[in-house]
Amino acid sequence: MPTAAIVVTWEGGATTDRCVVSLLAQEHPPSVVVVVDNASGSAERARLEATFGSRPGVRPAALGFLERALDEEAGAGIAGPRILDLGNPTHVISAGERPVLPVFGLPRTWLRYRRRTLAPYRARGVMGCAMLVTRACFEAVGGFAEEIQVYYEDVDFCLGARARGFGAIVVPSAIVYHEGLRGFAGGLTAWAAFLKARNPWIVLRRHGGPASWPGFTLTYGAMVAASAALHALRGEREIVRALGQGAVAGLRAATGRRATPVGAPRATR
Repeated sequence: MPTAAIVVTWEGGATTDRCVVSLLAQEHPPSVVVVVDNASGSAERARLEATFGSRPGVRPAALGFLERALDEEAGAGIAGPRILDLGNPTHVISAGERPVLPVFGLPRTWLRYRRRTLAPYRARGVMGCAMLVTRACFEAVGGFAEEIQVYYEDVDFCLGARARGFGAIVVPSAIVYHEGLRGFAGGLTAWAAFLKARNPWIVLRRHGGPASWPGFTLTYGAMVAASAALHALRGEREIVRALGQGAVAGLRAATGRRATPVGAPRATR
């Protein structure tokens, strides 16, 4: 089936280049590759037009495996690859996600699938760094929620697809490399901390009913409190403040107030 690849980047540098090159190197490359720059500086925007690098971030058959899985799996609207750590390829970052709202506050790593198989299998969701979505599914969901911006936008999309009758499938034989993750426990900037604390509340408002609130509140509260305590011990007051501000903003958004858009981050993540 004809495909289009959308590569979203912010100050991506060589990582973005490798992603585009790897897509063009597929056995059946996309009909079009669109690079969407998300508020990078002028130097990076100009650089994106320069010669691409050559190190692949997607194995050459990955796109074909994902396409075939969607063709063969009735009712599937999303296909996701097995995500490996670019710096440590033996480490599986994700092979399927379980976005379950009552325990949505738990670390996502606790809720991931850990099946040891190369055969495709159904999952509740996939990680958003690389997913193939049918046009019917994308249009039914309405795309990614702008109010979320980034962090948990993939969870929101998968929940929206599931609510509209579209399943998700993981294709372990399709391999994509990711540069690594920054969770609540470390590697956060204040910008990311705010969004990571705010956005789960927006997902809860959009997809959860009253029964989801008690479990979510307990697990979310424990996660944010533990993260804030850890960063406080490290002397990272700016991160602690951002977590608190994000939690307050999220609660307001969950009770019906408009989520205020957050500007682009500084060039150092």
